[in-house]
Amino acid sequence: MEANQWHTRLIKWRRHLHQYPELSFQEVETTKYIIDQLQGLPGVTIATGVEQLGLQTGALVTVGDGEKPIIGLRADIDALPIKEETEAAYQSCRPGVMHACGHDGHTAMLLGAVFYLSKLYELKKLHGTVKCLFQPAEETEDNKGNTGAQYVLQSGILEGTEAIIALHLDPELPLGEVKLTSGLVMANVDTFTITIMGTGGHGAYPEQSVDPIWLTSLVLPYLYSMSHRQLSALEPSVLSICQITGGASSNVIPSSVVIKGTMRTYSQTAREHLAVELKKGLETIRGLGGAYDLSLHLGEPALYNDSEIVDVLECAIKTIRPDVTIHKEPYGMGGEDFSHLTTRFKGAMLFLGAFDQTKRKTSLHQPTFCFDECALELGMQTLIKSTLLLLKKGGNINGT
Repeated sequence: MEANQWHTRLIKWRRHLHQYPELSFQEVETTKYIIDQLQGLPGVTIATGVEQLGLQTGALVTVGDGEKPIIGLRADIDALPIKEETEAAYQSCRPGVMHACGHDGHTAMLLGAVFYLSKLYELKKLHGTVKCLFQPAEETEDNKGNTGAQYVLQSGILEGTEAIIALHLDPELPLGEVKLTSGLVMANVDTFTITIMGTGGHGAYPEQSVDPIWLTSLVLPYLYSMSHRQLSALEPSVLSICQITGGASSNVIPSSVVIKGTMRTYSQTAREHLAVELKKGLETIRGLGGAYDLSLHLGEPALYNDSEIVDVLECAIKTIRPDVTIHKEPYGMGGEDFSHLTTRFKGAMLFLGAFDQTKRKTSLHQPTFCFDECALELGMQTLIKSTLLLLKKGGNINGT
């Protein structure tokens, strides 16, 4: 297929997916669309459903006959509960749901990679097997606290994979620039819910109650200081309060206040330390006559980029675009459930510059999110070239 044909097809896929976004664990039509595009391609088998993948949505598309080495590619397919404000001709048809993190683009790039790898298989030029995971539920956990990557791992369908790679669009970085480095690059994601309990009462007689709003006001400065007073300044960490609820009337002191927030860290040491300090700080509430309940949920682990896979990604993108600028720096304090996969398999994620200069500046998870669709072809080519380099390395992927 000629370059302009790839460009046209990638945009067609991406815009269809963008128009019909689906939330985590609800990607039924998205899954059907992916399967419809790939069904019947030479050398392609498709696994889906709870029995094979661990979830009702998503698909594992395998190209090849199971011959080793086995390389994994991953794209996430879910959208976010955000009302779109791009005014694009192809904007979301579903009120309050939007692809605001580029997953429509990630899916389109992986679709293109499957087509290309299938053609290589047909020409007997694919020496190995490629497992292409169209993964649901990256953005949100279910009521069991699990994301899509965890269910896929539990299914065992990726066993035998020797390396796995993923790309992520970056709407703030110009086209032709990428972020890529080894080691820890994204954060541990932990969330907490604190219920501060006092005794309710009349707003005119605060002395007759233990005011949980007052207790909250005393605790907040401690919480906000934790990440930069309890840890070294050289240790990346963030604690954010994202929701406070309490009270229902202007003259009634409530009996409780609920605080919800998130803690982000890079190292396991920092993760454990903040958890301990959080509990320690809340103990002051008891000394003031109140009580508290703390629910702390440990979410996805920090994303670790394997140095060998990073080298392959760097070689691939430099081969495709020699003038590429590579920023060798961590990606920030955001989280990525791809990290669950990289705790099991050697892997790495690359952030691909896709700033659309014709639009106003935007960022991930914003209602104005958009990206330069020229990045789609560069991303697809990077997935393909990286895969072929890893297949060529064969048994040397794991240093054997």
